[in-house]
Amino acid sequence: MKKYIDSFVHRVFIWLKSKHAGLGLGLISFAESLFLPVITDPFLVAVVLANRSRWFYYTTIAIGSSILGGLTAYVLGYWFFDSLGQNLLDFYNLSSRFNEMAAGVDDSGFIFVLLGALTPIPYKLVALASGFLKINLVTFILASIFGRILRLGTIGFAAHLLGPKALELIRRYLHALAYVLMAVLTVYILYSWIF
Repeated sequence: MKKYIDSFVHRVFIWLKSKHAGLGLGLISFAESLFLPVITDPFLVAVVLANRSRWFYYTTIAIGSSILGGLTAYVLGYWFFDSLGQNLLDFYNLSSRFNEMAAGVDDSGFIFVLLGALTPIPYKLVALASGFLKINLVTFILASIFGRILRLGTIGFAAHLLGPKALELIRRYLHALAYVLMAVLTVYILYSWIF
């Protein structure tokens, strides 16, 4: 078993330094934003650590691919609602409640999407829900760009700047920082709804 694990690790390191690292990172980032139950962060760190001089290139690939994956999830959510979602709401007599909730989310759609793009809340779920709730597409794209740049851009820059220490620091503090940001944004949303 150890032989197979060592072989796999060796192949991963070869891939990280290959010309295909960007393509692989892009595919992982796209799939993570659409359906894959992993996060892009450790893959981005690994690719940047393997070639620190190209950190900006790899970070840009991760951000762009993630936003494209989120946009695909948004479109699927939008289509799903029209084909099946409305029928389910009608069947359970929830159309009026859903419309009220959708209006409330649309008023703070930017914050809703930003939370998904920046925090441990799965971005793919927020993207799907955004399409389902028909959040303004421009709002969705702008919040996705802002949130993904903040999250993946910070991680890519940290990996470039701190080197191998970055993975441990990100693992230790990323979720704590994300939860603080989520709490601040939640307070802002509650404040804006109440006042």
